[in-house]
Amino acid sequence: MNEEQLISWVRKCMQPIGPISTRPIMQGQAIYLEGVLFACVAGEQLWFRTDDESDLVWDAAGSEWLLGTKKDGSATYEPYRSAPESAYTDEKEMRKWAKQGMAAGRRAKKN
Repeated sequence: MNEEQLISWVRKCMQPIGPISTRPIMQGQAIYLEGVLFACVAGEQLWFRTDDESDLVWDAAGSEWLLGTKKDGSATYEPYRSAPESAYTDEKEMRKWAKQGMAAGRRAKKN
């Protein structure tokens, strides 16, 4: 799926929970629900917000880290993990993983 199709898929899947909003970011689109940044689309891939508390869940799912680049050109891990394949085809799975991203986003917002 391209960026537009991914945003449309997320919007459809999240509709039972609430409307999403998006904002452009350097690498793609940030995705918000209830003012909480919980995911992004970058490189035609969906990434969910993560933190220390949820890392084990993402590790168990085999999710990769989103890599960024620092000003000096070195690589850095961003606080996002790749969406499991099931999130691209199953609405319930999409919501399950989005809820993980929402929880991490809410915790980050508190800090």
